[in-house]
Amino acid sequence: MKSKEWLILNAVKAWLYQYQDKEEVELTPQYDKLHKELYNAYITKDNPVQKRGRPAKRQRKKETASVASGEKES
Repeated sequence: MKSKEWLILNAVKAWLYQYQDKEEVELTPQYDKLHKELYNAYITKDNPVQKRGRPAKRQRKKETASVASGEKES
């Protein structure tokens, strides 16, 4: 279930998306300001980054093939 703040922020974003270039031009600066205030108040910028397990590493062979593939020794 989403919080009240998230729903309000989503409604403001939807209004800006729908009416930004239409007849409600005089309200756009107010909605932009409201969007910035709500975003800064309720959306945190320091979300923790989930770390994965150990990094995958390719297994290395101790010896390399001395003869290139496709060539045979005589």
